[in-house]
Amino acid sequence: MTPRELFEMRLDRFGEHPFVRFMLDNGRDCPIGPETFAGPHGEKGQCYKNSSLLAFNDHRLTYVEGTVVVFGGVPIDHAWCVNAAGVVIDPTLTDNASDYYGVPFHTDYVRKACLKNGYYGLLDIFSAHKTLPKLIELGLEEGQQWLIEKRKAVKA
Repeated sequence: MTPRELFEMRLDRFGEHPFVRFMLDNGRDCPIGPETFAGPHGEKGQCYKNSSLLAFNDHRLTYVEGTVVVFGGVPIDHAWCVNAAGVVIDPTLTDNASDYYGVPFHTDYVRKACLKNGYYGLLDIFSAHKTLPKLIELGLEEGQQWLIEKRKAVKA
């Protein structure tokens, strides 16, 4: 079962839920390519940090957060980047991963959300408790702009 199918099943079995709806409305399948596992890798278990730093340091990449299937069937929460063609660049996992499904984020939003929350990661209510509720309430684009503009206003 793909991650998207898992979200659809949750909606079907348990009814409407704001987070599940957010993932279905904004998530996308991200294909694996030859370069997916080829680059340098960061610390194991630190995918949110590794992927954030990769996106901060390479403007050609987009940070994505969602779910990946590992070891042939186990879905886990995960973060990675995609290149301009939408192909996965994973700075944490080295193999045994498939079915990447996630939400792409603007780099400015990733940076500001991490600073505001004091944690890497955007879709976990515990680490993103200051930004995730507003992101879900306003929607992906408006939610990102809310934080980007809010943070700009504080600096002015």
